[in-house]
Amino acid sequence: MKNLLKSAIVFVLAIGIMSCSQTKQAPEYVTDSYGVVEKINPKLNEVYLVFTAHYSHADSGRFENFDGLVPVLNTLKEKGVKGSFFPTGVCFDVEKYQEPIKRLIGEGHYLSSHSYAHLLLCDENDRNISLVSEDSLRADFAIMESKLESYGLTKEQYCWLIPPYEVYDQKAVDVMKDMGYRLINPTSGFLTGMDWTSPGADNYHSTEMILENLWKYEQENTFNGVVLLIHAMNYPDRTDADRPYNHLGSIIDKLKEKGYTFKTMFDVIEAEKAASK
Repeated sequence: MKNLLKSAIVFVLAIGIMSCSQTKQAPEYVTDSYGVVEKINPKLNEVYLVFTAHYSHADSGRFENFDGLVPVLNTLKEKGVKGSFFPTGVCFDVEKYQEPIKRLIGEGHYLSSHSYAHLLLCDENDRNISLVSEDSLRADFAIMESKLESYGLTKEQYCWLIPPYEVYDQKAVDVMKDMGYRLINPTSGFLTGMDWTSPGADNYHSTEMILENLWKYEQENTFNGVVLLIHAMNYPDRTDADRPYNHLGSIIDKLKEKGYTFKTMFDVIEAEKAASK
């Protein structure tokens, strides 16, 4: 009887040790050549939904806006899923977005940004050509931080950041890291970021094409650790059915059926904290 009791105690202790080691495991990152994270925990069936937006004051938000925010929040709430949002700081200035942004925070989604004025940091075709000075980048981020903190957020909370346009050179990456930011970029290989293209244009990508690409990627690569970008914007010349965010619910349902769970950058922050103890 004593031997049986002793074995049971050893078994329980072993399970406890295993559980602790699992909860304290640091996240595993896949990075690009600039050291920017593209996947998180690629061995796990976890997906990171990220939503970006900008507001173009020059045309009163006709081309770029945050008009998809409320529909996206409604879908996430319906599906019981949390997301990570990275609008530019300009979006925080637009009155009609301010209450939805408060709702975003209140419902437990992650909120950071990707610059204040949506700076293009380098030439998109030649990343050796920097377009923004270090002083200008730091000044822009200072405004961005003031906007985030006006909503009660701290740097510890919004430390993860998607670079503007998802384009950068090593100089800009080094400056952003020096300012205390952890950099993440959408996983490459998806077409979801092409939802700004207009029907009839040479570069037009319909939502049907975007979704076909998405499921082809999953079949060939799995979605393990994927950072999936969906714009929370209403680009002109596209119908509601031709906006990927309006298909978010079916995307979530299909991924759940395939066994995926959804994580945010809050989960990453907590995992890193646990691992450091």
